[in-house]
Amino acid sequence: MQITLMIVCVCRALNTAKVNDAIAAGARSPAQVHRHHDTTINCGKCCETVCGMIREQKGMAAMSSDQQMVHAE
Repeated sequence: MQITLMIVCVCRALNTAKVNDAIAAGARSPAQVHRHHDTTINCGKCCETVCGMIREQKGMAAMSSDQQMVHAE
């Protein structure tokens, strides 16, 4: 399997792995993602992508809990 990393924040050199790490650690906003990595938002162009990644992770977590409920029944 090939893992592709994409730069999400050019200003602060945050790639998808770093953003996902922050989300896994509980970040729920672009500011929290940056805080996790001891950076700050600069131009803000990354915010839409980061928000999308957060929404995607929430959706996957919801699906996972729904699947667990089905298995429990």
